[in-house]
Amino acid sequence: MSIEIKKCAVLGAGVMGAQIAGHIANAGIPSLLFDMNEELAKKGVEGLSKLKPAPLFSSKNSSLVTPCTYENDLEKLSDCDLIIEAVAEKIEIKHSVYKNLLPHLKDNGILASNTSGIPLANLVEVLPEEIQSRFLISHFFNPPRYLKLLELVKGPKTTDEVYDIMTEFGETTLGKGIVHAKDTPGFIGNRLINAAGPLTFHKAMEFGLTVEDVDALSGTLVGNAKSAYFRTQDVVGLDTALNVQNNMYERVTTESEEERQKFKAPDLLVKLVEEGRLGQKSGQGWYKKEGKEILSLDFDTMEYTPTVKRKFDTIRVGRPIKDLKKRLAAITYLDDVGAKFLWEVNAPMFTYSAELIPEIADSIIEIDNAMKWGFARDIGIFDSWDAIGVEKSVNRMKEENRKVPAWVDEMLSSGRKSFYEIVDGKLTYWCPVKKKALVHKANDRTLNLNLYKGSKNTLKRDWSASIHDIGDGVLNVEFHSIFVPAVNPLDRSMNDIIKHALDLLETGKYKGLVIGHQGKNWCAGANVNDFKMAIDSGNLQVMDSGVKDMQGVTQRIRHSKYPVVTCPFNLALGGGFEFYACSSHTVAAGELYAGLVEAIQGLIPGAGGHLRVILNLLENNDAKNVNMNIARQALGLINPMTVSRSATDALKKGWLRKSDTISMNSEHLLALGKKKVLELSDNGYEPPKYRDDLSLPGLALRTMAAVGAKAMKTQGKISDHDEHVAMKSAHVLSGGSKGGLMSKVDEQYILDIEREAFMSLAGEKKTQDRIAHFLKTGKPLRN
Repeated sequence: MSIEIKKCAVLGAGVMGAQIAGHIANAGIPSLLFDMNEELAKKGVEGLSKLKPAPLFSSKNSSLVTPCTYENDLEKLSDCDLIIEAVAEKIEIKHSVYKNLLPHLKDNGILASNTSGIPLANLVEVLPEEIQSRFLISHFFNPPRYLKLLELVKGPKTTDEVYDIMTEFGETTLGKGIVHAKDTPGFIGNRLINAAGPLTFHKAMEFGLTVEDVDALSGTLVGNAKSAYFRTQDVVGLDTALNVQNNMYERVTTESEEERQKFKAPDLLVKLVEEGRLGQKSGQGWYKKEGKEILSLDFDTMEYTPTVKRKFDTIRVGRPIKDLKKRLAAITYLDDVGAKFLWEVNAPMFTYSAELIPEIADSIIEIDNAMKWGFARDIGIFDSWDAIGVEKSVNRMKEENRKVPAWVDEMLSSGRKSFYEIVDGKLTYWCPVKKKALVHKANDRTLNLNLYKGSKNTLKRDWSASIHDIGDGVLNVEFHSIFVPAVNPLDRSMNDIIKHALDLLETGKYKGLVIGHQGKNWCAGANVNDFKMAIDSGNLQVMDSGVKDMQGVTQRIRHSKYPVVTCPFNLALGGGFEFYACSSHTVAAGELYAGLVEAIQGLIPGAGGHLRVILNLLENNDAKNVNMNIARQALGLINPMTVSRSATDALKKGWLRKSDTISMNSEHLLALGKKKVLELSDNGYEPPKYRDDLSLPGLALRTMAAVGAKAMKTQGKISDHDEHVAMKSAHVLSGGSKGGLMSKVDEQYILDIEREAFMSLAGEKKTQDRIAHFLKTGKPLRN
């Protein structure tokens, strides 16, 4: 029944259904969005442009979603290759919808349910056997654009072909992380998170912790989302959280009442919902905001009081440790109340997760991926257990008379001390079902840099970057900032490693280079602390040399005889843009927030940003040279600071070139980057011609910029210094003293006047005040 999914339908225009349709639109695929009446269907479509965070890559994507009603438009389903049901979580409603759509289902169309926990066996009761062969569960997590997890559940009659088509569509077209779940209550993600929730609450009560204590301990400190436990419930809505919890409590049928009680909602949560304290949407829940002050709920009085930042040894010891696994190992066995609380939450979840194999999954990998991708966690449950030491933790569990699943003991008895190990450059994991370690079968669309670390394939390692030989004559430069690994600010280490990689290319032993990594963000700009150190020491010459060096590296990348492919994702700001835009080709993730934001610090781009924007816009406009329109576009990107909302938006604005590649799945970037290097090399790659014939608009652009900046200042939108900074960028883009459409300048001239303007700003007190304020507070100063 070979089928290509070219058109979809989503049944149910509520927040979740509409967002699923919206994300399908992000992939460029049209869909029909159904609901009971036209008003509800239109409301679902219109909401896509209003919801925060934005479900759409671009507001124009809403045009790909057509509102429909069950009464008037069911016949349109015959054109749809995939129908996703996302109606209310009541079996009778779902059955009614299925019965109505059956006469209109395409002969080879796939039918999927977005249920969060209703068993597939119950869903298919009203479906003919032939339709059951094309039916499966596709459980998206909210919000579907941002949470990577897509749980797929196959029924006994679902064909392998249908399941494979949906797996491919989810992973490649929608950019999802696919987890193969079983037909059990809550599948994997909801089963575990709804066991962890009540446990976290009850242990907080037991240890006398406050709302803010729990969130400080259970958030980024341990690799969870910043919103942690209570804040997440406030955002989701306490009524929604209670409904999900109650559904799990009803659906988990087990011989052990003790296990079922894990899912019982805390009485206090029930009370808050009854009182209408639903969280963010009602103005109060676990937290309440009064003016600019954040208050938290006092569990005893049920009143809101100012939050208090309590000191825990767990936080004091853990926070400075950048490596999460080392941090977990360091804090788990401390003796303060914070560490004890975390142990009392984590130890039961470790053992419970292990007990659920093979009931909910056959592999620890499926469980870990579900928890990472579904709840924005940095690492999964078994990866966390490895981090604290399996043997050490099991010994403690036994001392505390906790029940440890037999298969964990079997693993330790076999001589293996961790669930995951890299052996001979391959990832292995312990399989409880087969009672032995297995080699993880790598997805050929991905490339795991962790397998190269510490091996002979790591050719050079510095504090913030490394060079790996990733095979087939291709090198990789990986960023791993020692200072702020979450955002990878550019530093001398990264610059030097890239230079060394380019030197290796020039030996002729390699075909090309991929610059990319597997961190949280590509690069959020230069390390501003380096600027402050130079300013404080009164040695701006060091800063000037550093900027000149970075300009030189970006030019070496651009004009390398060997292809250099960059793979940006998430934040790519300031120097992050400058270091990807100079490449032979960019393979960007769908989630790309790119822009030149140096004005926040009272600076302008200094590592070639103006030149990169000009060259991008020339390509995207099929222009040979810079006219006033292109110069105006360039200035509008740099000042005011325009950041893309997605890779699609980045292409539209000019942060990407039309020849670049966009991948919906960020985990595919490195493999695609390597493939592109080989393609360019095999086709006889030649670097772009050095531009020595660029004409820039001169006085006309500066005049236009001055008028615009003055108007904005008059309206109170910018300050005097903002105006001054904007005119510095206008000076560069206009060509400075050599501007004018009859004059010709080369690439180096633009870099020179950019660096000159950058350094003049760096020497000004208002810029220095901005830098100091930002480093101290993390917030911009508009002086």
